[in-house]
Formats: sequence, C-alpha cells, structure tokens
Amino acid sequence: MERIKAIEKLLSDIQSEEENTFVCDKKAILSAYQNTDVSQPGIAIKLLSVFGGFLASLALFGFMGIVGVFDSEYGILAVGICAIIFSWILNKKEDNLIFDTFSVSIFIIGVVSLAFGLLNLNLDENTVIFIIIAIALASLYVMQNYILSFVSTVTIGACLLTWIISNDLYDFIHIYITFYVLLMGFWFLCEAKIMNSSAKLSLLYSPLRIGIVVSFLIGLITLGIRGLIPIDQNYIWISSIFIWAGVLFLVHNIIGVVGLEESKHKSAIYGLTVLFLLPTIFCPSISGAILIVLLGFYVNHKTSFIIGIVALVYFVSQYYYDLSFTLLTKSLILISSGAVLLVFYMFIQKMLKGNEKI
Repeated sequence: MERIKAIEKLLSDIQSEEENTFVCDKKAILSAYQNTDVSQPGIAIKLLSVFGGFLASLALFGFMGIVGVFDSEYGILAVGICAIIFSWILNKKEDNLIFDTFSVSIFIIGVVSLAFGLLNLNLDENTVIFIIIAIALASLYVMQNYILSFVSTVTIGACLLTWIISNDLYDFIHIYITFYVLLMGFWFLCEAKIMNSSAKLSLLYSPLRIGIVVSFLIGLITLGIRGLIPIDQNYIWISSIFIWAGVLFLVHNIIGVVGLEESKHKSAIYGLTVLFLLPTIFCPSISGAILIVLLGFYVNHKTSFIIGIVALVYFVSQYYYDLSFTLLTKSLILISSGAVLLVFYMFIQKMLKGNEKI
C-alpha cells in the first residue's frame, strides 16, 4: 500500500513539474503495480522453488538410472532434447509458481541429460560446454520467465567455469572475475538504459541481475576456497585490483549522492577505503562481497545487499580459517581490521553531525 502511495505522489510531482508535456495512464500504472504485488511471489520463494526443482531433478534422475534410461546413449540424448523443448512449451502455456518449479526441474533434467548423452557419444568436452551455453542463451531469448531465466544465466556462468577447469586454464579465473565485475557494474548502474532498450530486456532485467550476482559469487567461491583449484597464490591479487577499482568507483558515486563537497573529507574516505581493502589483496572474495554490498546499497536492491552481507561474513570466516599464521597473528589482523572500521564509523558520524548543525 505504501508503495502505491509513493507511486501516486511521484506521478503527481512529475505532472506538476512537466505540466502538459507529461502524459500517462495513471490508473493503468497503479493497476499494473497492484497486480504485480499480488500475483508475483518474492525472490526468496522463487529461489526456493529453484532449489526444489533441483531436488526434484535429482530424484527423477535416480529413477531414470534405476529403470535403465542411462544405458542407451541415444536414449538419454532423446530425453534431454525432449525435456528442454517441453520445459519451454510449459513456460509459454502456464505462468505460475507450481508450473515454474516443474518446468525448471524438467529444464535441469534436459540440460544434464543432453550433456551426458553427448559425452557418451565421445563428443569433445569443450563442444558440449558451448552447446549448453547456446541452449541457455536460446532459453533466455525464447523465454521471459523469471526462474528459468535465472537458471539459464547461472548455467552460463557455471559452463564458463567448467571450461576453465576442464582445460586446466586456472589463471583464466581472473578473466572470469573481471568480466563479471564489469558486467555486474554495467547491469546495476545502467538499469534505465537497459530496460528502455527493448521489451525483452525489460522482462529479463531482474532475473539476469540476480543470476549475474550468483555467477559472480560462484567465481569468488572458486577463487576464495584455498586448494579448490590449483591457482598460483602469488598472483591472486590480480582479481583484487579490478574489484578494488569497482569499489572505489562506487564510493566515488556514493560520495556524489550524499553531496559531500569538502576535498579533505573525500580524501579521508578514499584513504580509509584503500586502507580497509589492503588486507584483502590476497583474498579477492572479501572485496568482491564488499562490491556486491555497495552495488545493492547504491541502487537500493535489498536482495543483492543481503547476499553481499552473507557472502562477506562467510568469506571473512573462510579467509581467517585458511590463514597459515599463528592464532596471535590472526588476532592482530582482526584487531587491525576492526580498528579501521571503527575509525571509518567515527569519521562518518562526525560528518553527519556536522551536516545536522548546518
């Protein structure tokens, strides 16, 4: 209800400022928002439905293995193709949470079955990976369903990581991280341009946004858990540099939004930001989580903000656990980080009190 009132006020303010140059169907806009609030489930329910679809897929795969479907290469290949096509048709015909969950289950079954079938036919792994990526892209083009689009986006990210690992190109993980830093920044900060560019992109914007964040997180997890891939730890700082650039760019934008004009305050914020990021140079996953938090805060996207906070807590804990230092050294690192945060907090509080007096 508050959202509807806020939209009404915004439309009234625009109308009063633009006068006759601004024309809109106020009733239709409010009705569309009311229908969206009533009919569309929250992001948590959608993500749970994806998880439910994944579990259902595992159960059905087990049943298919018992009845001997996997014994025939062409049989499993036919199952994969039919399942993918059927999931598309089902999404076109029906649009509710139950059918979405069912179609996601079928789509996952289809993709995995197709991959197994092609591999059993001795097709090259790289070729299979790019076929799956092509199917995911085709799914995004054909379907504008939230859950299926989210799954397709994450599938593309997972396939890129699989290609890197299967070809032993472990240092390419830095290219993966950099690509998603740029893509995530563009997708968050250019929302209006993207949504106005085409009708399909406006429908795909939300699922692609959360899918890009999850794909970026998968890359951070791969990079952040020591020993998961045999990457040279001496060059792990490469990913940190690009993430730091994104964090500093966002800090610059946030400073502009809050209207901070004094150069000494700006310099202090930049300095404290770099000082805070400095201990994370050999743990890009921490600075990556901070980037997600800042993006979610800057564009007021609560889901990304919460995901970033949870990821930050996890990666800090993981980094602390992986450090090959004594407990005393680890404690000193934590104390130093806490001190920097406290200084940051007191500095911001001082600025806020100064603005209140003005």
